[in-house]
Amino acid sequence: MKPLPFLASALTGILLAATLSGPALAASPETHTNTPGTAAAGVSEPTAGLGDAGTGKDDTEPGATAVDPAQDVDPAAADTDGTPSETTVDAQTDEVTELSVDSSDVTIIGATWEGEDPDLEIRTRDGNGWSEWESLPTDDEGGPDVSSAEAAQIPAASSQSQSVALPVLDSDAVEVRAADEQADTDDLQITQVSTAVTKADAQVAKSAGGVSAHSATGPALDAQISAKDLRSKIVTRKQWGANEKLVRCATDKTSSAKGVFIHHTAGSNSYSKAQAPAIIRGYLAYHTQNRGWCDLGYNFLVDKYGTMYEGRAGSLDKAVTGAHASGFNSWTIGISVLGTYSSAAPSSAAQTSVKRLVAWKAGQYGFNPTGKMTLTSGGGGTSKFALGKKVSLNVVAGHRDTSYTECPGLAFYNKLGSIRSGAKALMPELSPPPTKAPVKSPAPKPKTYPTKGAIGTYYQKNVAKTGKPVGPEKKLKNPNGAYQTFAKGTVYWSKSTGAHFLTKGQIRVAYKRVKYEKGVLGFPSSDKKTFKHRKSARYQNFRSGMITWSPQTGSDVIYGGFLTKWKKMGTERSKLGLPKSDRTVKNGVKRQNFERGYMTYTKKTGIKVYIRK
Repeated sequence: MKPLPFLASALTGILLAATLSGPALAASPETHTNTPGTAAAGVSEPTAGLGDAGTGKDDTEPGATAVDPAQDVDPAAADTDGTPSETTVDAQTDEVTELSVDSSDVTIIGATWEGEDPDLEIRTRDGNGWSEWESLPTDDEGGPDVSSAEAAQIPAASSQSQSVALPVLDSDAVEVRAADEQADTDDLQITQVSTAVTKADAQVAKSAGGVSAHSATGPALDAQISAKDLRSKIVTRKQWGANEKLVRCATDKTSSAKGVFIHHTAGSNSYSKAQAPAIIRGYLAYHTQNRGWCDLGYNFLVDKYGTMYEGRAGSLDKAVTGAHASGFNSWTIGISVLGTYSSAAPSSAAQTSVKRLVAWKAGQYGFNPTGKMTLTSGGGGTSKFALGKKVSLNVVAGHRDTSYTECPGLAFYNKLGSIRSGAKALMPELSPPPTKAPVKSPAPKPKTYPTKGAIGTYYQKNVAKTGKPVGPEKKLKNPNGAYQTFAKGTVYWSKSTGAHFLTKGQIRVAYKRVKYEKGVLGFPSSDKKTFKHRKSARYQNFRSGMITWSPQTGSDVIYGGFLTKWKKMGTERSKLGLPKSDRTVKNGVKRQNFERGYMTYTKKTGIKVYIRK
């Protein structure tokens, strides 16, 4: 990920892409602020049930005794359960979106959109006022390999363009804006996932840690026991509060591992010991619920105090495939250090823990930390290497070696030589018997899908809009027609309407709500368009109606007499404004709500229009 120089209170780095601090900035008179519950529409209520608290370890140096955590824990948060809550706000490129956050929580901020990158910027407010605006760039995280089962199950909504996910600490408000206000961007949404710091997190900071080679029990930890290996303690998922209900699907596994990719999460380096577990809980919620991954992306995490954390479930004793280095997840282990390490390397405690993890896994799987490995690229948007290409890499590699990213930061990347040699020197001490050597796996063959007829003609003219086909053309009956799915949406065709594209955004959600082409609307009869007199709003025509969308109203279906009447009144320029609900029927009265009033219909009265004064 690309580091962002963000400050919050005493923040010195960034924690997944940036954190901010600085003097308060006065908004210019033309600045519009989009705040949840006021100008912003479509705000979802906080989502409960995203995590449980746990206990664990913290040492500033290997083997060091823990310090009193009271200086790191907010007593006001001590009675909370650490369950993340989520809020999503619709935003516009010509407005500033403000979010209120609890300064005692760890809050992760991320954005999604369709269309052009709006060049988002972010700032935070603490007791010293507003920080400077900093970039909130497009995400360059790895993600699952394109051809994997994990990638196949990701919901369509999770494949929208997205920013980095930024943990914000010690702040009471966040603002996000688009540097490019004229960008052709649709469905821009800002999401915050907030996690409280708990008593259990304080215990992680206070205690010597989680499971050691000498105290572990249970079949899932056999490798750790047999090694006597790590000679250190790992904070397990249970102890740092992983909510296993968030795990979306079973993750892939390989018979062994060939090497390790080193990462930084990016973000602030100024987190406290007790904040680290809350940050990891936030990542688990964001990776699974917002990005649609099966589980937390990294196999292991290390904080700046040297505390080691179990990441993706099963990684203690199995070669679990992560989602940390797109195209190169299979046969590798992902280790990420919390923080940003572009200008300064991680602490000696963190580096020592990384060396121990590498040495432990090298002994377990029989690879040489100072050697080379050959991997076959699984492709992907952030990968430097095409699908099927064989690549020779250091066994201990940096994320930037295979992806277009700055990860793990230049200062940390420059330390990888000492990580390799240090891990090899530790192997005699940490040497479990090696597992069976990996079996070479043939490079996956990319699937191709032909396009033909009217859908193929549309695709050839609109490749940039649709993306490549990801499925075959399929026929439809009653009504008759066809459709084909593409990377960015679906092209529908019928004899009477022709071929038209439906994107993956909110208009598609409304179309699904009325049962696609079999519902009241029928097939699309146009592509998505922008209202002439309301540039922030969109619409799409269908054979028997229309779907409208705006940041204020969301997506709504209008058809029949209500649509005819609304068109006669001037559509978006009418006194009613845009629709803000679908049609409803109650006690024989049909009704549809608009921004400034509503319409009703009965057989006796016909259509009546009510304008709010």
